[in-house]
Amino acid sequence: MFTTLRLISYKQTHDTGFAPNPFHGFCTLATCKPRIRKTKQVGDWIAGFTSKEMYKGRSKVGEERLIYLMRVTEKLPLECYYSDPRFTVKRSSDPADPSAPCITSIGDNIYELRDGTWIQHPNRSHLPYDIPKDTGGVNALISTEFFYFGSEPLPIPPEIRPDIPRFQSAYGVQTADVIRAQAFVDFVRTRGPGIHARPHSWKTGDETWRQP
Repeated sequence: MFTTLRLISYKQTHDTGFAPNPFHGFCTLATCKPRIRKTKQVGDWIAGFTSKEMYKGRSKVGEERLIYLMRVTEKLPLECYYSDPRFTVKRSSDPADPSAPCITSIGDNIYELRDGTWIQHPNRSHLPYDIPKDTGGVNALISTEFFYFGSEPLPIPPEIRPDIPRFQSAYGVQTADVIRAQAFVDFVRTRGPGIHARPHSWKTGDETWRQP
């Protein structure tokens, strides 16, 4: 077990519920982090941590907290992700309506391959200039075993803290010590799977993030 576990960590600049998207029973990474989406495999663990960009300099190196942890249980090409009926619910709707609940407008299933051309459907999170980066990731990473802490990020004991890049990293950083990586995963698992808190950027009073 210790020789096969792979844990990749990175720092997030935003936490809106878009990337990752932990809703509707799946945690998905279908936009942003193109190199991680292109290269990581089923069975890999991916961890997103706080950054100084999120906290205006208050998240110091060595004090980052865990926003989410997911085990990749499926890897789908983006065009298959868009057409898969399981993920229709993750398509953005009402993106121009400021009164719409966040859960309906934060969907990450926004890319359709039509006659060889990527179509970006209306959404609140990404603009047309994001198309090359997003579609360059080729895949959507999907998880049915995930732990999302959002606006209440989880502090990690120093002795099991995984390797975390000091700055933004396209590929993230893999924890070389697999025993420590396993201890970290086991620690997070004790908190129970699913959604523990709303995303950092979420409309006040909107409780649609509360899902089983």
